[in-house]
Amino acid sequence: MNTRRACHSALLIGWAAAAMLTVSVAAADLHRELDALRQQIGRVNKQLGSLDAARQPILAELARIDLKVEREQLEIQRIDLRQRQLTNEIGANQARRGLLEKELAQERSRAGKVARYLYKLGGQSYLKLFLRVDSLDQLFHNYHLFMILIRHHLDQINSVRSKTLALTQIDRQLESQRQQLNVRKQAHAEAIKRLDVLRGEQKNAVSRINRDRKTYMRLLHELSDRAGELEELIYRAGKGDTTTPMTHLKALKGRLPWPLAGTITSRFGKQRSTRFNTFVMNDGVEIKPAGGRDIRAVYPGKVIFSDYFKGYGNLIILQHAKNFHSLYGHCARFLKNRGERVRSGEVIGQVGDSGSTTGLSLYFAIRADLKPSDPLQWLSSP
Repeated sequence: MNTRRACHSALLIGWAAAAMLTVSVAAADLHRELDALRQQIGRVNKQLGSLDAARQPILAELARIDLKVEREQLEIQRIDLRQRQLTNEIGANQARRGLLEKELAQERSRAGKVARYLYKLGGQSYLKLFLRVDSLDQLFHNYHLFMILIRHHLDQINSVRSKTLALTQIDRQLESQRQQLNVRKQAHAEAIKRLDVLRGEQKNAVSRINRDRKTYMRLLHELSDRAGELEELIYRAGKGDTTTPMTHLKALKGRLPWPLAGTITSRFGKQRSTRFNTFVMNDGVEIKPAGGRDIRAVYPGKVIFSDYFKGYGNLIILQHAKNFHSLYGHCARFLKNRGERVRSGEVIGQVGDSGSTTGLSLYFAIRADLKPSDPLQWLSSP
C-alpha cells in the first residue's frame, strides 16, 4: 500500500514538474516576443517624434496617422501577449493548487489515522506505555516508540498546516491574476476603439487627398522629393557591399519570382492618372494581393533597411549586389530586421496599407545600378 502511495505521489510530482517546465519555456518565449514588441513600439515613437511637417506636410500627416495606427496595433499585440502570459500563469497556479489539494488530502488522512490511534490508547496514553513494562529495557523501548509517534504526529500536523497556508496563498494569487486579466481585456477593448478612430482618420485623410486636385498635386511633388531621398538612402546603406557583381544578376531578367500573388494596379514609368487627368512618374509597381498576405524576397540578399519611410510606409530594402536592390513598401508587418540575410522566396513581411493612398497593396521596385528599373522586366510571367 505504501509503495502504491509513493508511486502515485511520484507521478503527481513528475506531472507537475513537466507542467511547470512547459509553462517556463512558454513564459520565456512570451518574454522574447514582448521585448521585440517594446522595441518596435520604441521605433514607431521615434519616427513620430522625428516627423518633419514643414517641408512635406501632406506626407507628414499621412505618416503621423500611419504610425499611430501601427503603434496601436502593436499595443494590441502587446496586450494580447500579456493576456496569454497571465492565462499561462493562472494555468500553472491551478496545476499547483490541484497537486497541493491531493497531497493535503493524503496527509490529512494519515494524520487522522495517527489521531485515531492515540484516541484508542486513551487520554493518558503515554502513562500506559510507561506503566505496562516488565523491565528497564521495555521502559526505554516504549519511550522511544512514544517519541517517534509524537514527532511523526507533529511533523504531519506542521505539513498539513504549511500546505493549507500555501493553498490559501495560491488562491489569493489566482484571484489577483483573474482581476489583472479582466483589466487587460478592458484595455484590449479600449485599444480596439482607438484603432477604429485612427482608421477613420486615415480613411478621411486619403479621401480628402483623392478629392482635392491641389492637395493631390502637392502630394505628388512631395513624393518626388522623397524618391530622391530614397535613392540617397539606398546608396549610403549599401555602398559597402562588393561581394556580388552586377553582371551576374543581369541574366536574371524575366526569371525572378513574384514577391506577392496579385494584380498590378499601377505600372512603372510615366502613367496617366484618371483621377485629375494628369501624369505621374512611378519608380515601381503597385500589386494588389490576391489571397495571401506574405511578402517574399525575390532573390537572396541582405536587409539594409527595415523601417517606416514617408511616402512608402513600412519599407524593406534588400541588397542583392553592390548596386542591385529590391524594395517592398506599404508593409503591415516586418518579419526581417536590418542586417539579416534572407533566401530567395523567404517571407520578409506582410502586405498592408501604410503609406498608401489606394488601400491594401504592395509597392515593389527594383534598383539596378542604383537606378529605377521596371520590375515587370525582372519578374517571371505570372
